[in-house]
Amino acid sequence: MTPYRVRVARGEQGIRTGAQTFTVTLEDRMTVLDALFQIQRQHDPGFTFRCACRVGMCGTCATSINGLPRLACKTRPSQLGGGEFTVEPLPNLPVIKDVAVSMEPFFEQWKRVTPGFRPKNPQSRELALIPAESQYQCETADKRDCITCGACYGACGVKSTSGEYLGPAAINRAFLRMIDPRDQAVGERRAVIDNERTGVWRCHTQYNCSAVCPKGITLTDTIQWLKRATMRRAPFQKQS
Repeated sequence: MTPYRVRVARGEQGIRTGAQTFTVTLEDRMTVLDALFQIQRQHDPGFTFRCACRVGMCGTCATSINGLPRLACKTRPSQLGGGEFTVEPLPNLPVIKDVAVSMEPFFEQWKRVTPGFRPKNPQSRELALIPAESQYQCETADKRDCITCGACYGACGVKSTSGEYLGPAAINRAFLRMIDPRDQAVGERRAVIDNERTGVWRCHTQYNCSAVCPKGITLTDTIQWLKRATMRRAPFQKQS
């Protein structure tokens, strides 16, 4: 068992009121999320954070840990180095209370790209097969596992200055739909992403989003792919 000093942000309703430091004792296998639960159970029942699955699948426990957006359930204090660490809310999102944020702005941008599948033939009863060697399978294999945790949204330098920017996760979602040969809403999504103020052209190629994605999605590469395709005015979908 190792003692750690945990500095956590305090505040509510969008107002940061400061920080508070607690001492917790953790085993090497325990996570930052375990530390937050220990603070809540042993020190302050009113301390607030978000979590659900506790196994890195839902994304709800994303917070800023030592200045970087991470999943609290997948981050071990023993790997952070030193006997103390800091937990803060994800940047670029409004604080509900303490380190819990509202994901509403994130999902408002998500909805703008028409994230749902729009089949070309909604009445068809036949399976739409996509060959393993198709463009869709080759281009999207490492980009489908987004858990909407908001880590990329919090790490994005453009989002900190431009609330209208779609953000990396929404753009990646648009890419997955636009390149899918079964989907018909390519034109609608092209109009949304091909925008100098809110779309792909706002990205400054800093790679912050790719660096923090807990699923290893190369989000900046997705944005660059869309920039090139949009500039060429080429069709996004190729027939397999």
